[in-house]
This record gives sequence, structure tokens and C-alpha cells, in this order.
Amino acid sequence: MEVFLIVIAIILVAVSGWLYYRVRTIERQFGIFFQGTQPQPVMRALNQYAQAVKEQSGSIKKLEHDLRLTNDLARNAGTRIGFVRFNPFNDTGGDQSFCLAIIDDHGSGYILSSIHARTGTRVYAKQIQAGHSSHNLSDEESAALTKALKSDSRQTHAR
Repeated sequence: MEVFLIVIAIILVAVSGWLYYRVRTIERQFGIFFQGTQPQPVMRALNQYAQAVKEQSGSIKKLEHDLRLTNDLARNAGTRIGFVRFNPFNDTGGDQSFCLAIIDDHGSGYILSSIHARTGTRVYAKQIQAGHSSHNLSDEESAALTKALKSDSRQTHAR
């Protein structure tokens, strides 16, 4: 009987040694789960990482939603600009008059025109819808609108 118990003890020690070796091998293979943490069961560590991934996935979805909203705002913002300076009168020096067209990605916005003369300055605004105005545009206003329509709003969005 004693021989039988000694054989069982040797087998149990051998199995324990083999199991210890397997656990150490698994810990080395999945070392990233055990770095910088308190020793804990593998399943608990995996559950903690799964929970962290779930939380980060939710954060990423929120960021994607916010990015879509930001892109929508940028498309509807006046980010395409055309600017023309000019001198409408022969008796004034310099190109102090200007037209400024500010439109969104849909071609809608407005044109501001400032006409400078010796007696004063006047400012006019004209609404633009889909790249056109219901008001007659001067040559300078048309040039500013053309510049704005040709400008690439993605460059403005990237800034």
C-alpha cells in the first residue's frame, strides 16, 4: 500500500509540475494581459479587457457621430470665399472698394460690396442661393462669386 501511495504522490508531483509549466507558458504567450497588473485569474483579466474594449467602442461611436455633425456644420458654413478689390471711380486713388463673396458647399451665402468714394463709403449685401443671385451682380461681384465657387472648401475645413 505504501508503494501505491508513493507512486500516486510522484504522479501528482509530476502532473503539478507539468501544469505549472503550462500556466507559465500561457502567461508568457498572453503576457500583455499580465503586465503591470496584480496577479489575477486569466478570465478576470480577459473580462476586464473586454469591458475596456466595450467602453472604448462606445467612445469611438460617439466620436464618429460628433465628426459627422462637425462635417455637416462645415459644409453649411461659409467656407468658400472670393475677394475682389477694385477702383470704381477715376478720381480716387487705390483699390479701396471691394466685393467679398462668402458661400457654403451648396453655393449659398452672400456677397458684400463696399464702394468707396471721396464723399463716403457705401456697403451692399446680396443673397446667393445655389450659386446665383436674384439681384443683378456687377462685374466685380460676379468675379468674387466665381472665385468663391471655384475655391476648395476642403482646404478651409482642414485648417
